[in-house]
Amino acid sequence: MNCDSVHDVLDLYLSGELKGEKMAELRLHLQECERCAMAVRADRELDNALRTAMLEDTVDVSAVLARFHERIAAPWWKRIPQLISVRRAAIAVILVIALIVFPRLYVGQAQRNMALAAAGDHYEDLVLLRHSDWEQKPEDVTRFIQAQFPQKHNLPASITPAGASLEKVRLCKLRGTSYAHFVFRTGTVETSVYLLAKPADGASYQASHLRDGGHGLEVAGFSTADMSGMVVGQHGFVPILSIARQLAQTL
Repeated sequence: MNCDSVHDVLDLYLSGELKGEKMAELRLHLQECERCAMAVRADRELDNALRTAMLEDTVDVSAVLARFHERIAAPWWKRIPQLISVRRAAIAVILVIALIVFPRLYVGQAQRNMALAAAGDHYEDLVLLRHSDWEQKPEDVTRFIQAQFPQKHNLPASITPAGASLEKVRLCKLRGTSYAHFVFRTGTVETSVYLLAKPADGASYQASHLRDGGHGLEVAGFSTADMSGMVVGQHGFVPILSIARQLAQTL
């Protein structure tokens, strides 16, 4: 008898139903295999504890024990439905975990990608000067805001960081989504605020916080009931997180 065979007959052994040649083979194996002997001792202690608990209970459990013994004594092929049920339960648990974990991983990566896109756009617009389609005149900026954010008449005052002034604004594409790119100036330092009005379905494109989005830039995302966006600026020169928190409270 080998170790696998011991596991096959262990329940019968503990219940006192193993007889004859099988019992002799089991005893011989336990004398030679310390690992199986330890497993049998542990199972016997558990079995004795269960039996003691049953004896202390006045409920008649003979029928339950009979069905239990009948099942463990049944040939392996009769226990296939039980094994399938266990396997199905395990698969269901794995699927539930996947449905919880994978979407979170996807959302986290999507937010990081959006933050990187904002940092790249800030660098191209304000350092490399790749675009010239900015609205800079006050009247043009007003028309832009009325067209893009008709419900936010006082938007410039709400989003302008303390001590800064609104310099210009344009529409830009970040990973296929149109954002309003506002640029504010404090002395020689420029800070970008990207705004997106949430659609009717409530979808959010909030970005995660990146201390280094490339070129020494820091990005912080924020979200409100009807708007989401990002703040981008030079790390160490602009209080990006503070500005993002303020926008989340005022918008």
